[in-house]
Amino acid sequence: MSDNKSSDHPMKKPKRGRPREIDPRIVLGSADHYRIVFLQFWSKLGARLLAAQSSEEVARAVREEAADISASLDPYSDLILKIVKDPKFPRARSTSQMHFLADSLGGQGFVTPRRAREICAEERAKKRYFIVRREYYIECSCGYKGPALDGACRDCGTGELSWDLMTKDNS
Repeated sequence: MSDNKSSDHPMKKPKRGRPREIDPRIVLGSADHYRIVFLQFWSKLGARLLAAQSSEEVARAVREEAADISASLDPYSDLILKIVKDPKFPRARSTSQMHFLADSLGGQGFVTPRRAREICAEERAKKRYFIVRREYYIECSCGYKGPALDGACRDCGTGELSWDLMTKDNS
C-alpha cells in the first residue's frame, strides 16, 4: 500500500528553532497595558513593591494600594517580586522602573522576564508602515491639471473647492 501522502496537500517544512510559547504581539500588548496601569498607580504602589520581601507583601500592597487592578496582578505576585529583586532592575528613575516591570510582566510567566523584555524591544523596533500623503487628480481654475499636493493646487496653492463641487448632488 502507498502511504497517505496526497499531492493536493504538500508537506509544510517545520520552522527552525524552538516553538514559540506565546505570540509576541500578546507579550507587547500585555506590556503596553501594564505600562498604562502602572502609570496610574505607581505613585502609591511603587514604594511598597520595591520594599516587599515576599510575594505575600507584594499581593497585600497591590490589594491595598491598587484594588482596581489587584485581580489582574495577584496571580503574578511571585513574578513581580522576582522582577523587582533582579539586579538589572532600575533603582533611580520611577519611569524606568515602571517600564522594566511592565515589559517583564508582558510574558505573563510563559517566558522569562528577560525574554519578555527582549520580545517587547524587538516588536517595538519593527518598522510600521503608514500613509504619509494622499494625492488626488485635480483641475484648478488657474489652469493646472494634474495631481494635487496635499489636497491643494500645485501651481496656485488653493485648496478651496468650487461651489459646483460643494453643492453637487451625489445621486
